[in-house]
Amino acid sequence: MKEEIDFTKVPYQYAMCLNRKCSKANTCLRQLTEQSVPEKIEYWDILSPKHLAALQGDCPYYRSNTKVRYAKRIHQNIRSPAIQTNASCHITSNEFFLAGEPTTGSAKGERLLTPSEQQRILTILKNCGVTHPQDDFDVYVEDYDW
Repeated sequence: MKEEIDFTKVPYQYAMCLNRKCSKANTCLRQLTEQSVPEKIEYWDILSPKHLAALQGDCPYYRSNTKVRYAKRIHQNIRSPAIQTNASCHITSNEFFLAGEPTTGSAKGERLLTPSEQQRILTILKNCGVTHPQDDFDVYVEDYDW
């Protein structure tokens, strides 16, 4: 049975794939999304079939339908004494969390952190002396890596 994608959660202008002959079609988010488009949707964003036909090797547009673990909120670590008392760690953490990084708003839980962003944050915290960085995120959410 094919997986149904909740189309309300698909990112705006997410490019879908029409190549049902692809060897990875059964596990590709782009293909599964295309198969889940509601009838009321009039216009789609698709990858060019001609471009896809000319590709050699692995498809660079493939997106696995395996869900990943995103994290939300990191309040406790930002307030950690190890960070607050160490000037260089305080500056490093503030620069990372507040100065234009993709995690702006993540400390408040406004945006989900990807696994790679979580690792970067845990590395900063560990380097700053936070003893249990794996316990730092308040909430974890399983979702697609669109």
